[in-house]
Amino acid sequence: MKRLALLKTFLLSAIFFASSIFAPKAFAGGETFPAGHWAYDIIEQLVVRGHLKTLYDAAKPYERLDVARALLDSDKSEITDRQTLWLFIKLEYELDNELNWLRDEVFPTSAMRVGVRLSEIARKEDGVSFSPKFRGRGRLALFFGEDFVIYNSSVVQQNNAYDIVARTRTYGKSTAYTEQAYAAYHGKTFRLKFGRDYINWGYGRNSLAVSNTAGSFDQLMFQINTQTIRFTYFTAMLDRWWDASADTMEIASMADHIDRYYTAERLDFNLFNSNLRFGFWQGVVYGGKNQSIDFRFANPLLLYHGEQYNDEEEINPLGGVDLSVYPYEGVNFYASFLVDDWQFDEEDVNDLEPNNWGGLFGVRAANVLRKFDLYGTDAFFEFTKVTNRTYNQRDAFEYQKLVFGDNPIAHPLGTDFESFECGVSHWLYKDLQLSLNLKMVAKGEGNLDEFDTPWLEDGVTLETGYEEDSPTGIIERTNTLTLGVFYQPGSSVNGELKLARVWVDNVDHVEGKTDTDFRIFMRVMVELQPVFSLF
Repeated sequence: MKRLALLKTFLLSAIFFASSIFAPKAFAGGETFPAGHWAYDIIEQLVVRGHLKTLYDAAKPYERLDVARALLDSDKSEITDRQTLWLFIKLEYELDNELNWLRDEVFPTSAMRVGVRLSEIARKEDGVSFSPKFRGRGRLALFFGEDFVIYNSSVVQQNNAYDIVARTRTYGKSTAYTEQAYAAYHGKTFRLKFGRDYINWGYGRNSLAVSNTAGSFDQLMFQINTQTIRFTYFTAMLDRWWDASADTMEIASMADHIDRYYTAERLDFNLFNSNLRFGFWQGVVYGGKNQSIDFRFANPLLLYHGEQYNDEEEINPLGGVDLSVYPYEGVNFYASFLVDDWQFDEEDVNDLEPNNWGGLFGVRAANVLRKFDLYGTDAFFEFTKVTNRTYNQRDAFEYQKLVFGDNPIAHPLGTDFESFECGVSHWLYKDLQLSLNLKMVAKGEGNLDEFDTPWLEDGVTLETGYEEDSPTGIIERTNTLTLGVFYQPGSSVNGELKLARVWVDNVDHVEGKTDTDFRIFMRVMVELQPVFSLF
């Protein structure tokens, strides 16, 4: 506890020290959009259309002030279709305070934003009845000067409300948790954050490195920014891993748990007027009993694979690359590739383990019907493949898996799958968007709960070798067709309705077993977020 207190004191001191040095070039900011906020979809649509080019979209969450600055830097004089102007207007209403600060170059010495988001969410699927559940989200942001923010966002909701966070305890008929809580210094060149927030890396609809579907992480994060280069680093504390030898959680002692950490950094480039964007990243999961942060792996300049190889260190390193290209106006090609474990030699049967990797490729296109003088129609497709045992670890070191509670840290489908998704959306008018999506998932028998080693079975030798199909075993195939409606009469009010038909073959990996389902998701949200100047 003493070491943790000293670490907190050091980090907070570093934030205040940085703010005193970089304040002349800083702006009031640091507040981020939470996961699932409607602004992410609007921003993506504008980016594909060739706007908001100053945003770095490979390492999210977006900071509100960054988006406001990108709005001011965008040239709207040559926009001819009103649908694109609608998208700008939606963000301008949402970021009215930030835009005024930037335009006037006058920032409050101290200000407070109080936000309340009230949602009613109902869903129906196999085993879940259609019953609306209340979800409330309150947030408080304290801005100090031009560069420092203290932020808290907490959730209170009815029990069994739809939520990706599943590790909350029920109190009465409700659950509650702190979604975001951090202190942040926000400069134009240097940023520093200490606390809890979401992380989402990559250009795809889902990430191969770290995704916001995992939940929010307790972390230390810093960034260094220039016009063409951004360096991003974080080290996060994961949930504790309890010793499997303890029969129940009640009899497990404090000595039975393993402390776990995930550290990663990435270097991104925005070139040729941001029409070519690419980045490299690496990460490592490590831990141990009474393990504190290991400053070797907290070192952002260390090569984790090299450290593992030279010192025979038991860690789980991985790395990857991301690429995004805009060859034409309104067209975006993007791809990602991840390496978890790759066998370069075959000295014994342990080296027969298949390579662990993942990749995705996608295309996004805006205003695809503009040749017919019809604007506001966007389309996309994305293919993703992750081989079996990627993100996993063998039994003796299972605490090094890329999982956070019940959620995969990277792609929400975990491991051993192929996924193809395509869709089209259209703005009927400024308040109403319709969408149609098709998603096809082929899920193998591999999962993040178990780690099998068939290459170590009797009869397998270096001479015979070992190969397996991918995905593995009996493949469960799920096809989902979804019709979506998004209605937003104002930035503080919106509603969403999704109707989905689902077909499943080889249910639970049982050959010939089939199932169908009709799913409904409905959400109505009201949000108020006034800003008060304190001094």
